[in-house]
Amino acid sequence: MKVLLAGAFGHLGSDVLKSLVNAGHEVIAADIVTRDLDFDGFTPLKIDMTDKEKVNGICEGVDAVVSTVGLTKASETVTPYDVDYGANKNLLDEALRAGVKNFAYVSVIKADKGRHIPMLDAKAMFEEELKKSGIQHTIYRPTGYFYDVAHIFQPKVEKGKVSLLKTKEPIRCNVIDTPDFADYIVEHMCDDNKSYDVGGTETYTFEEIAKMFFDAAGKEPKISYVPSFMFDLIELMNPKWKRGVIKFGKWTMTEDMVADVKAGKHSFSAFIKEIYEKGLKF
Repeated sequence: MKVLLAGAFGHLGSDVLKSLVNAGHEVIAADIVTRDLDFDGFTPLKIDMTDKEKVNGICEGVDAVVSTVGLTKASETVTPYDVDYGANKNLLDEALRAGVKNFAYVSVIKADKGRHIPMLDAKAMFEEELKKSGIQHTIYRPTGYFYDVAHIFQPKVEKGKVSLLKTKEPIRCNVIDTPDFADYIVEHMCDDNKSYDVGGTETYTFEEIAKMFFDAAGKEPKISYVPSFMFDLIELMNPKWKRGVIKFGKWTMTEDMVADVKAGKHSFSAFIKEIYEKGLKF
């Protein structure tokens, strides 16, 4: 099958690319920035998908589109509405014009419940566009990824203290390793109009995760709890273009992120131990 993979050189995208290649698909690997990977068997395509004119023609002869396109950090030049919604809408319009049979899209769990947050609202908007387009589609809503949690907790543990938001009930999540999620994406990319909330096989509270990081680092756990309005103060202290990411960060620390689909074979607890055994930095 000929597949256009959009966002092919991001963290998740490169794992999806490897999974597609390993499955024997002919792949066009499209992204705003390309880079060398430790495997080949695909055709790289450097393209800015927020520019509708540049997207013209890229889906010719393509059987399926898989999009991992999304804004993952604050930007002064583009918004989630430009990328998560706009770039994917351009790609969908071109896929429809070219007669592509399947469109698979990576969103995020509970995107439709956080419409006050631009990074979620833009994804929910595109989910709606995809559903009403008439194309056969698959929507994946992951809980989060191993490396995302490591980015949050490892630096705090190195400083000797983890601060969590004070909530009525402990917040839980079952994050998934991106290679596992990539395999799940490829396996289900041609499902008929399905939506999947996807996570890993292990569910933990944030407090349990913090303690696992401290234990793996060989340190005594030091965990404090701060009121959620502290995020609101931090948001006000930052320029407007950074505030959406702060809102998203607060949301992820106050919402359960537990998916009903528990996929993959990699252990999150083992991943945490491996970070310190191998001296990895996030």
